[in-house]
Amino acid sequence: MRTAIMQPYFCPYLGYFQLVAAVDLFIFYDDVTFIRGGWINRNKIMSNGKEFLFTIPIADASSYRLIKDTEVNRKVKDIGKLLNNIKMSYARAACFKDVFPVVEDIFLRNQRTISEMAIDSVTAFSRYLGIDTQFKVSSEQGYSRSDDRVQNLLNILKTEGSNHYINPIGGMELYAKDDFAAHGVQLDFIKGKGSLSIIDVCMNTPAPQVLEIIKNEYSLI
Repeated sequence: MRTAIMQPYFCPYLGYFQLVAAVDLFIFYDDVTFIRGGWINRNKIMSNGKEFLFTIPIADASSYRLIKDTEVNRKVKDIGKLLNNIKMSYARAACFKDVFPVVEDIFLRNQRTISEMAIDSVTAFSRYLGIDTQFKVSSEQGYSRSDDRVQNLLNILKTEGSNHYINPIGGMELYAKDDFAAHGVQLDFIKGKGSLSIIDVCMNTPAPQVLEIIKNEYSLI
């Protein structure tokens, strides 16, 4: 069984969804520390003809707090302003009528944590695109915990009965295939396509074409 274990990102780029579609089981790794300045709560769309970096506001962001415990700051107006910005920026996009309701629903669910909001964004767009991968959330499972990064992943894979782990290409700097092979696990790295947020991709391209790119335009290394 092919498995990916990845932190939840909010409306991530195309390559993230290629990882989702490449596996049988995708585990949202939400019981690791939140990375300030990372991509968990940020991404890019096009606004007024330029790339626009958006951020979901976090209440008291800390790199010592787990992703699952990092709360969205809904006391500020940024979230509503961002939703309106997306609406105005893509109102004339080819697929606006199909995609904006998906985006709006994600924004209006009033999630408490960035983990919940990010997971909702990935699962919602996966449904929209027709990706049928199974999802689990690491903090909701009974995995054995370890301070060793590799051992923690191996514990998760063992619990799930998975012998094939797929990691984003950036993981080549962190993980060695031999370390996983010693435990009977095949480790591959996925090299996919970069993009702005999946919001931008889907606004401008019909879902069947996006799915075709997701499923076919990547390689395993």
